[in-house]
Amino acid sequence: MDIRITLPDPPPPEIIAAVTNLLDRIGSGATVTTGADWTADRAVKLLRDTNPRTLLFVEAAVEGNGWVDGPAFRAKWGDSALRGPSQSITKAIKRGAEQGHWPADIPPPFRPTTPDKEGWSKTGGYYLADGLVPIFREALTILKEQNS
Repeated sequence: MDIRITLPDPPPPEIIAAVTNLLDRIGSGATVTTGADWTADRAVKLLRDTNPRTLLFVEAAVEGNGWVDGPAFRAKWGDSALRGPSQSITKAIKRGAEQGHWPADIPPPFRPTTPDKEGWSKTGGYYLADGLVPIFREALTILKEQNS
């Protein structure tokens, strides 16, 4: 049987603990899982936990409909512009999972491509995962509204 409980994101930890405790007492072998999808709220939390360079990177991905062209981004922001944003996002994801904002197995929103043919060991660009452009666009809008 599949029973679904929908809670606000992030779910209150005491509710997750209570449901897990109930299932443990029943001994049904059931499991509790949380959604591992990106939402605008999660994206806002992620972006708040990064730095200005990473925000430029995310803006470029949204403006590029999910694509950050490595050579073009470096030409605009400097040769070292792509050093750090993906690491900043990876660390923010880990901290967010530790704080209970999302599950530890949430997939990273960005993935690099193969190396740029023009530069040794430089990525050719980054893709924002399918379906995440509108979510990160909304998150950027929320951040700008909150900061104005």
